[in-house]
Amino acid sequence: MNHESCIMNQRRGFTIIELMVAMSLFVIVVGIASGVFIRSLRTQRSLVSLMAANDNASQTLEQMTREMRTGAAFTGNGSRLSFTNAADEQVVYDLVEGKIERNGKTLTASNVLVHYATFIVRGAEVGDGISTRVTILLGVSARGKMESFITRLQTTVASRVLDG
Repeated sequence: MNHESCIMNQRRGFTIIELMVAMSLFVIVVGIASGVFIRSLRTQRSLVSLMAANDNASQTLEQMTREMRTGAAFTGNGSRLSFTNAADEQVVYDLVEGKIERNGKTLTASNVLVHYATFIVRGAEVGDGISTRVTILLGVSARGKMESFITRLQTTVASRVLDG
């Protein structure tokens, strides 16, 4: 009996190979899980920066359209637009080095990269019977790793000032 109890005691534990296999599987599973978690954090940071850039670009676009609604004497096509605002001041919107500027002052935030800005003016001639409309096309992205994801924004603004 004594000999049998010794053999039973030896078979109760795990062998070193079984422990190594179990630990290896555990390390592999934890490694995969942590890799997925880190990748999701990086993706979330990138999306947050992209959303912030889009919000700023939308706010800039809204600010420009608000001023254009009461403007007159629109000129320009391409990446530059000039007009006279309601306060009878000359306003120039321009794309300079990836930023939208108003009379030389930057409107877009530092995290926004403007790939293109196009202003298309229609009906600007006096007496043509057409209300002046400005179509704005913007292509923006977040500066940094997300520059390849371009958000395209477009709006058309009709001036409330009737040409005489």
